[in-house]
Amino acid sequence: MIQNKNLPILHWLRAITVAVMLTVSARAAVASDQPFLNLDGEPVAMADFFLENQWVVVMIWSHTCVICAREIKGHSEMHERHKDGRIAVLGISLDGEAGLSEAWGFLEERGVAFPNLVGEPHVVAEFFKDRTGRRLQGTPTFMVFAPGGTLTALQVGPVPPEAIEKFIRQQDDKA
Repeated sequence: MIQNKNLPILHWLRAITVAVMLTVSARAAVASDQPFLNLDGEPVAMADFFLENQWVVVMIWSHTCVICAREIKGHSEMHERHKDGRIAVLGISLDGEAGLSEAWGFLEERGVAFPNLVGEPHVVAEFFKDRTGRRLQGTPTFMVFAPGGTLTALQVGPVPPEAIEKFIRQQDDKA
């Protein structure tokens, strides 16, 4: 895991690239029987957020996470930069239904533009484990899915949005 957020972007890219550990089948990777809610408390289908032609950066967060509070604005700006393009950000809060209003307030206070879902902590942990084979270690956690839903990278802890954008450009250039 990367602890020093002052590393140059190249080091972040290397760390993200090293984190490329698994390949998960496209729609099966993102389809989920696990219940997630939108910020209105309504159930949503996870697969609706994964498009065949779009990279999806999933940020797992909590309203009590100080690092999440610091990082989320930059990822919202990245989402806005690519609003009509190849990259989208999807937030997944592990605050659960009981913390729905706190999660909503957290996002509202920071003017977050990307869509967010809320799940019970164990549901978010199951979602993560199903896709990675690993235990969720903390927040924030970033998962980068290629178009069609293949998991290509993951990182626990902060990741500069510019590093994610550069990683995605490099992956697109290889294709």
